[in-house]
Amino acid sequence: MTVVNAPGKSKSGWSMTRESAAVLLALAMVCGSVPAAQGEASSAAAPSEQAGQSADEIAKELSNPAGSLASLNFNLQYQTFKGDLPDADDQDSWSMIFQPTLPFPVGDKGRRVIFRPAVPVLLDQPVFDASKAGFDNADLAIGDITFDLVYAGTDMKTKKTGLLWGVGAAGTLPTATDSDVAGKQWRLGPELFGGIIREWGLVGALVSNQWDVGGWDDESYSVMTAQYFYAYGLGNGWQIASSPIVTYDWKADSDQALSLPIGFGVAKTTKLGGKPWKFAAQVQYFVEQPDAFGPDWLLKFTFTPVVQNKLADLFK
Repeated sequence: MTVVNAPGKSKSGWSMTRESAAVLLALAMVCGSVPAAQGEASSAAAPSEQAGQSADEIAKELSNPAGSLASLNFNLQYQTFKGDLPDADDQDSWSMIFQPTLPFPVGDKGRRVIFRPAVPVLLDQPVFDASKAGFDNADLAIGDITFDLVYAGTDMKTKKTGLLWGVGAAGTLPTATDSDVAGKQWRLGPELFGGIIREWGLVGALVSNQWDVGGWDDESYSVMTAQYFYAYGLGNGWQIASSPIVTYDWKADSDQALSLPIGFGVAKTTKLGGKPWKFAAQVQYFVEQPDAFGPDWLLKFTFTPVVQNKLADLFK
């Protein structure tokens, strides 16, 4: 997400608040699953089930937002920017996003509750300082944590074709450790997604809208995100796959509201030490962005180990 600070603010450097540290510690404890030991069982994608799946089947399941596999997604992103602000075209950023996927089975018909928090670590983020009419860098900082919580399912009509769907909520927690990159609001809204599954892969879209529901920034907030995703299987665990995110700010002027990327990527799913891992690389080009300052190109590198969701065992 592009961040431009409000006029009059300046870089404050990195600091970790006790609240943010507590959030990260709790998240690490909750999501600190490691790739499952061979003899352990889990109610969410047990090792015996994974052992019986091919690399192609695991790759497709990991591409499915309604899928049954628990995983830890590590996303390293490099982004360039453009715009009318001074030196906007010279700006770039690095970030790491940690996003666990934690499915909780509900019944025996392929239904599940899925929780996906996303913790952004901003390694180098441009921040516009209006008082200097130029950019500073908000170096290392934790950004606002986002999450979605959905009730989802995969309804297969045949062994290789079906539908995927989900409905729930998306939100944002004001956990940023640097005021220059902080939203300073609690945000919440509905989320839904759907797609089709075919022998060759899957395609679909996820849409949500968040509004401000509290916090210490009184500015009105209403932003829609629409993530379209596709994965085309090439065999032997290889895929052509991408998942760009479109955003639209309902409160902004029309020339500042839309960010629209197109994306292409390649992914490979394999087993290391008998456990599934997925490695992916994507490139995205933004055909539309806010005129003042917005994203231009995005390079994204992802590695994803499949893990046990040990919390799911507590609900047996």
